[in-house]
Amino acid sequence: MNKITKIIGAAVAGVVLVGAVATAVVWSVPSVQDRLMARVIEGRIASNDTQALLNDGGLHVLLCGTGSPMPDPTRANACAAVIAGGHIVIIDTGPGSWKKFAQSRLPASAIDAVLLTHLHSDHIGDLGEFGVQTWIGGRTKPLSVFGPTALPEPTEAADANGHQFGTKGTEDVVAGMTLAYDADAAYRILHHGADYLLPDGAMLQGHNIATPQKNELVTVYDKDGLKISAFLVDHMPVQPAYGFRVEYKGRVAVISGDTAKVESIELFSKDADLLVHEALNNEMVQLITNALNKAGGERLGKMAHDTLDYHVSPVDAAMIARDANVKLLVFTHIVPPLPTALSEHMFMRGVAEVRGAGDTKLGHDGMLISMPAGSDKIVVSDLK
Repeated sequence: MNKITKIIGAAVAGVVLVGAVATAVVWSVPSVQDRLMARVIEGRIASNDTQALLNDGGLHVLLCGTGSPMPDPTRANACAAVIAGGHIVIIDTGPGSWKKFAQSRLPASAIDAVLLTHLHSDHIGDLGEFGVQTWIGGRTKPLSVFGPTALPEPTEAADANGHQFGTKGTEDVVAGMTLAYDADAAYRILHHGADYLLPDGAMLQGHNIATPQKNELVTVYDKDGLKISAFLVDHMPVQPAYGFRVEYKGRVAVISGDTAKVESIELFSKDADLLVHEALNNEMVQLITNALNKAGGERLGKMAHDTLDYHVSPVDAAMIARDANVKLLVFTHIVPPLPTALSEHMFMRGVAEVRGAGDTKLGHDGMLISMPAGSDKIVVSDLK
């Protein structure tokens, strides 16, 4: 036994020595470093097989941002990519969402529309980046952006110069974003050449969605069998605010947008394959409010407390999914951040008891939900 132990010990020592020598060579010889790095880069580029999602006949929803304005290092702000029929349509472009989309290695040039549920900053902050990066990725025409009109009435409060807020809708916001990136576009055209970066591709083109009636669908996007319709939700005082119903080859997905509990979500999610619904845990936010007030942060405490009346709790969202007979419910726009397993458990408290037969998942950035055509199957995976 002692002899065997010595042999094993010598073998292990030999392996360690070889490893140490190899590490020393890699660390000290630039040509070896270059070859290894080239192989890694080539392997990453060659592994770009996600383009198959565009034309495999299925409907796919990729979550590119599942966070909220509350800081969360693990989540970008609101964003979902709808992938089907050779097209990618982005729903909301919250801060940080472009990087999360880019990690999927999906072709940026396939993005031909952006739909905005509403004009809160955590839903539009990366719109400029989507514009620039899809242009760099090969888009040659203006990127169409569809979203809500201006508020029915501007705010009564005005700034010191008499400016009234709330007079701008999606067309104005997009025009402003295009202007903000005008210098950036000029630099890139001068650097790379207009033949390589076509000037038309630098433009964003805004479109105000015609405001539907209560419980009415308005078609916003309809190409190659992929149809996306807008409907009103309740995010007062933000109005209009939209949810979106996505249809492709018999599969249906609904994106709630930000909303209080509202009839339209259940109506347009009836028998849907997927409901991606925002969720705010009231009890956990109240704990944050109490802590802020106790620490002398009454101003932030009030603002945190104000969020309670225009979002949906996880339990209420589960009831909506149950009553609509939704196959899969996925939570997004997670409030508050959930840094631990215990906080995730607390967030989901009571959901299982009311959900019924359907499945429920806590969404995360990079989650891919796939719905193959001609099937009732739903596949959930990670695409990072």
